[in-house]
Amino acid sequence: MSVQFRPMPWLTAIVAIMLAILISLGVWQYQRLQWKTDLLAEVEASVTAPPLRSLADLERAIAAGEPVDFRRIEFQAPQVTGAPIYAVYKTQTGGIYWDLFTEYGYVFARFDTVEDKDKPEKTSVCCTSDISPWHIGYVREDHPMGFVEAKLKSQPNPEANRWFKFNQSGDWGEEDTIKTHYIDIVESTESGRDSMTSSADLPVRRPTIRNNHRDYMLTWFSFAGLLIIFYILIHRRAGRLQW
Repeated sequence: MSVQFRPMPWLTAIVAIMLAILISLGVWQYQRLQWKTDLLAEVEASVTAPPLRSLADLERAIAAGEPVDFRRIEFQAPQVTGAPIYAVYKTQTGGIYWDLFTEYGYVFARFDTVEDKDKPEKTSVCCTSDISPWHIGYVREDHPMGFVEAKLKSQPNPEANRWFKFNQSGDWGEEDTIKTHYIDIVESTESGRDSMTSSADLPVRRPTIRNNHRDYMLTWFSFAGLLIIFYILIHRRAGRLQW
């Protein structure tokens, strides 16, 4: 069987450009699917792992590249005397709220949430006792802002102590401070670990992360397939494709 094909130049050029775009979008969604699948696997491994028992365990886990985002932790450390308290905007209905962060040992932790009227202005931790309180909570990873997010995100105002992301300026803490992760403290006590809820009793906190990239990938590839079919049918009806 012989095939006679005389492509329409203008239509062929347009279809080639559209195919390149659609296939590129499909490949991009495939890459996003792989990334999101790996991310969900890391989060699941982290939330189901045994709780970390100290800041040293956290530092070791980070150095080893273990997934620790949303992992439970218990640790003993006081607030660092003289360390600044940073107010980070918290998205919440019913008013303006701020999460308060400061240093505990060599890691930052969120220790409270306050309304706008109570937000500290350039305050710092004054005086801590000789007792190192016990804390339980969740480790959180600070994901760097992307290019678009950095452009759209409200810019910090250090003078007014207004920040819109954890460590938004990248210069919080000393050189030996862990700046890639922070701890969301749930409970603290100075009376000892036996008087508080165990970190193992904290509920597993799984974030809601949608993974629709397979559907997006199939949609773009389907559009590419339909475009090829329409291209063939147009040439067939115009008598430019015969077999």
